[in-house]
Amino acid sequence: MKKIYLTLMCATGLLMLVACGSKGSDKENPEKENAEAVEESAPAAEAEEAAADPNEWSDPAKVEELDLNALYASGDFKTGTTVIFEDDQHKETAGQIPSQWDVKSGSAEVGEAEGGKYICPSGGDCNLFPLVNNGSKAYLPEKFAAEFQFLFGKDAWYHVYLFDAEENEVVNITFTPTLIEWNAAKTDDNWIHGDLDELDKVFSKTKWNHFGLTFDNGILKIFLNGKRVTNIANIKPCGHIMINCPEADGKSHFMKNIKISK
Repeated sequence: MKKIYLTLMCATGLLMLVACGSKGSDKENPEKENAEAVEESAPAAEAEEAAADPNEWSDPAKVEELDLNALYASGDFKTGTTVIFEDDQHKETAGQIPSQWDVKSGSAEVGEAEGGKYICPSGGDCNLFPLVNNGSKAYLPEKFAAEFQFLFGKDAWYHVYLFDAEENEVVNITFTPTLIEWNAAKTDDNWIHGDLDELDKVFSKTKWNHFGLTFDNGILKIFLNGKRVTNIANIKPCGHIMINCPEADGKSHFMKNIKISK
């Protein structure tokens, strides 16, 4: 009996030593512990990265409508009282070329989501000219306002150009999710340049954004979501406008409610 008892005691002791040794080996192997922690956190990191994907920003079905009346009331931008050109896409057919535009290069079509219809530029370098007065190049008066709503997708940026009646460039404005730049020709033939960064504090990822500009007898003002970005004097007269969407792919640029007024 004593021999059996001693044998059992020895076996129990060995098992306890093995168990303690295995626990100690895990503690003495930090690389294994780190690898297991990284493996456990990988799904969470992937989910977070997917949630931060800029393409999610550009889905018209996932953003809120912009309250234009509130923007006009609280912001610096004021629209004109007489409409020169307006396209809210209400009468357009989804999948068709927008009927009120001359698409000079690239391509564009009308899209539709729960919130309504919009213009979706695609096909590379897309140049859009509003059709005003049978294609006139001199429909902009000495005092006017231009505006539209837009969304950003991955690596998207927009250009807004103002030309004179002879199609000479007078103003070009470029804006991305983080930066806006502008160049304007003054009446003394000099050009003025400016820029502003950190626009991630200005633009919204959860609703449509608003671009606006006003021109008043040579004074140009640019607005983003109702707030004035710049104020420039002695700019040459303008004749017509163009909106350009570089590298448009049908997934990055979305516009609607374009209006020119005086």
